[in-house]
Amino acid sequence: MDINKKIREFNKRWNIEDDFSYEEEFKKFKVRVINIFSDIDPHTTEGGVKQFCNILGIREVWLGGMFGGIPHSNNIINALKNENDEKKFYYLLQIISCLEIQTIVRSAHEIVYSKNKLFKKLAEAIELSKVNLAMTITDKDEIIFRPCGEDILDEELVNEVLSFLNIEAQRHFIEALKNYEKRTDKDAIKSAESLRRSLEEFLRFKFGNDHGLQVNITKLGKILKSDGKDVQIRNIITQTFTYLDQFFNENSKHKDGDIQKPENEYLLYQTGLLMRYIDRVVDTTDISK
Repeated sequence: MDINKKIREFNKRWNIEDDFSYEEEFKKFKVRVINIFSDIDPHTTEGGVKQFCNILGIREVWLGGMFGGIPHSNNIINALKNENDEKKFYYLLQIISCLEIQTIVRSAHEIVYSKNKLFKKLAEAIELSKVNLAMTITDKDEIIFRPCGEDILDEELVNEVLSFLNIEAQRHFIEALKNYEKRTDKDAIKSAESLRRSLEEFLRFKFGNDHGLQVNITKLGKILKSDGKDVQIRNIITQTFTYLDQFFNENSKHKDGDIQKPENEYLLYQTGLLMRYIDRVVDTTDISK
């Protein structure tokens, strides 16, 4: 059930206007997160808590432990409660996603606590909240946070693309997302270069060769022509690839270009769109063309 959609429909039927400020929306999201992670510390291994404190450069505080008691901490939940800067708060969530969190299983093999359950709840909280945060969970359970785009674009051109990419192409696409998330011009260049590598590796996978991007762009055009694809579609696809290859060569391949946030976002979606199209029209069982 899409609870967010149902709430929007209810508000529309009753002519209810949501006039919360963005600051208020973030505060509500923070409360939801704290509710979800309220018992994160006792379910995180001691090593995980130490790692969390070490990454943030904060002093470890351990409670109890005297007279045979088991020491415990509130280091993680307190950090979430005390952080009011939006981006730094999201940074804490990214750190937590990398920690070793215990899985608790009841009888009959019922999982009552695990990292997977926690972050599924977090995904629901993000869906319910009006904050600039999107979360992707890869097929290897790696969790990536990034500024959100349009919901349909994120779903079709990011999440779906990650689901069909081969290992090497997926690895570079994930690196592109991670660097996009950092939001600096320098990391945007790294993100673009990872996108170039992802395109290159995906075409190599599809065509069963180890050729460079330009050679396989030409090969793609020939395949589309032999398959009877419309000439204008062929031109759009091959020209887009050619312009992207030229852009990558001038801006990211030597890590000295000028790429900013809007361009980085466009490159992510454009790359995802191209790979999604190729996945649908190029059959890996027929690479002899």
